[in-house]
Amino acid sequence: MDLSTKDERAWALAPHLTIAEEVPDAVSWVNPQTGTVCRLERTGDYEVWHKVQMVMKPAVAGQVNGGEAELLLRNPWSDKARRAAAHAIVAVDAVAKD
Repeated sequence: MDLSTKDERAWALAPHLTIAEEVPDAVSWVNPQTGTVCRLERTGDYEVWHKVQMVMKPAVAGQVNGGEAELLLRNPWSDKARRAAAHAIVAVDAVAKD
């Protein structure tokens, strides 16, 4: 996840992301076309999961700092939050295509 991403793929995907889960300590964004999910915890830990056949499998794990995580959790529908999630999702989706 990169809150300052300039990746055009992430910018293009961001408006299409949906939120699958929004609880006080976590949020999950989903690419509705591929089913790839980016889940962010309040701790700043995040994971990206993608479908392999019909099973969701972890693909990437990382961390953002606590202040950034708080910002994203506070407003997961914001452009900045969806672009950050999209940044992680497009990278996984690109590798999954190969």
